[in-house]
Amino acid sequence: MIKSDNFVDKHRVAQRVYGLALGYEDLNDHDDLRKDSTLALLVGKRDLTGERRVREQDRGNPLAASSTLNRLELGIPKSAISDRYKRIAADNEAMDRLLVDLFLESYRKPPRKIWLDLDATDDPLHGQQEGRFFHGYYRCYC
Repeated sequence: MIKSDNFVDKHRVAQRVYGLALGYEDLNDHDDLRKDSTLALLVGKRDLTGERRVREQDRGNPLAASSTLNRLELGIPKSAISDRYKRIAADNEAMDRLLVDLFLESYRKPPRKIWLDLDATDDPLHGQQEGRFFHGYYRCYC
């Protein structure tokens, strides 16, 4: 799924997914989260304190920093091998399949229907922000 210099690294993907699930949307949050031993345990790391990291500057940090996760998100699979700065590339289709498979496996019997509520436009705005619109259901500008 995730290829970085010809090896699979599920920990980086798990770190990003759990970070999002915990409300840490911004990558720069991971500069602090990379020290979190509990998150390291959650993503399946064996070295929970980061003391066995190869590079001295990474010791004490069991998880990836924002720069590594940024390369994960911006890497292009076809050019990852030759790109000096973006050697990590995600197979987005494989990740999509994985998330669906994990969701379905969480049920004894897969649900017949799934509702996805993707309306994230209910944040009321004040002022004349660009892109605002009146939302009839919420009766305010969003």
